[in-house]
Amino acid sequence: MISSLSHLNRLSYSKIAAQTLYRMASQAVSGGRYDLVVFGATGYTGQYVVEEVARVARMDQERRGEGAAPLKWALAGRSENKLKDALATARKELGLGLEDVGLILADITNQDSLNKMAAQSTVLINCVGPVSYQVYGEQVVQACIENGASHVDISGEPQFLEGMQLKYNKAAEEAGVYIVGACGYDSIPAEMGLVHMIKNFKGELNSAQMFVKMRGKGGAIHTGTMESAALAIANNAQVARIRRELFPEPLPKPKFKVAKKGLHRNNEVGLWGIPMPTDEPVVYRTQHYRHTVLKERPVQFQQFLGVRSFFQGAGLLLGIAYFVLLCYFSWTRKLLLKYPEVLTAGVFKRSGAKREELKNMGFTATLLGRGWSQALLEGTDEHTQPPDASITVNVSGPDPGYGATSVMMVACAHTILCQKDLIPGRGGVMTPGSAFANTDVINRMTERGMTFTVEDQK
Repeated sequence: MISSLSHLNRLSYSKIAAQTLYRMASQAVSGGRYDLVVFGATGYTGQYVVEEVARVARMDQERRGEGAAPLKWALAGRSENKLKDALATARKELGLGLEDVGLILADITNQDSLNKMAAQSTVLINCVGPVSYQVYGEQVVQACIENGASHVDISGEPQFLEGMQLKYNKAAEEAGVYIVGACGYDSIPAEMGLVHMIKNFKGELNSAQMFVKMRGKGGAIHTGTMESAALAIANNAQVARIRRELFPEPLPKPKFKVAKKGLHRNNEVGLWGIPMPTDEPVVYRTQHYRHTVLKERPVQFQQFLGVRSFFQGAGLLLGIAYFVLLCYFSWTRKLLLKYPEVLTAGVFKRSGAKREELKNMGFTATLLGRGWSQALLEGTDEHTQPPDASITVNVSGPDPGYGATSVMMVACAHTILCQKDLIPGRGGVMTPGSAFANTDVINRMTERGMTFTVEDQK
């Protein structure tokens, strides 16, 4: 009986999906696609992304003028009622009509619906949470490549990001679409901060250290972030295998190598640094691209969370070790996913933080660069003297999890839409640093309240 009901539910979904897709096709551009489609629009992060797309669409219209065609965009998810609720919330928060926004039914467990959604998208903004991209990301990437849509996501999971590049880079290139992951807080401050640093450094950069400092006291972190982190830790052993296949030739060992640091005080930023290498795998892929494709010097990169005191840093390190231990064993991981509020003492909650709490939050990422004031002379293989020049770049924005992430993600999607000709190659699975280095994506983010500034250069 249960099996029969399940079969009827699938048939019912297919019928509803077909009706909705037919209805939405009449709202889309005649014979074409929506410019941007937000998939997972009814989720916690998705709601912020929907509102950011609405703001960008309004700014785009104002910039073009009244006679210009407006940005065509749509929300996608498995529940039409929830999509309407997400749109209603956006109307309330922004005071905009949003009458022309489309709705598309698409279920992550139904590949046919994903294909139809991708076929209506020029650029798909994939907010697949709260479940991990490792679990449900690949089928969306596959649908985009097979149906000619570019794709951005906010994954921070090396197994997914590097696995997609290994498996789909050639197919994406042949399809003429760009698949760009890590377009949120993971890993735009690091990636585009380094791009900004390299462009402004008067010489040749050797290394950079990034210290991230949080501002304000926000509420709990949504459990979707926790679930992604838990699965990334659990599957970490697979990353080494994927990376060996993806990059059979590792980066050359630098002559002036920067030693890895643990908990330490950095007097330049006046903070204690806790190793937090979440962006380092993405940066490594970009530096590999710079070395192998652009024939440029790869930059060594280390990432730290900055705190005021040694005791705060030591306490956070113990908390991180506790979380990693919970994620490492399958039985403790199951308990963590079942009782997140209890086992993390309220740090992670299914309800996430409230809007008012997030408004009080922000971040600043300070990147300290070291290099040489003069580039290598032609025909010279390596510098013979240690780095003699420095540069400091600050990247700042609103709350990193949702406010800044939605700004970054939409800016990346809008850049692919408007400046595809400035992205290298004719398609592929790329990092933000390799895809957007020659675009105006930083300007798009600064228009929306973020800052990228060169504070000091010696």
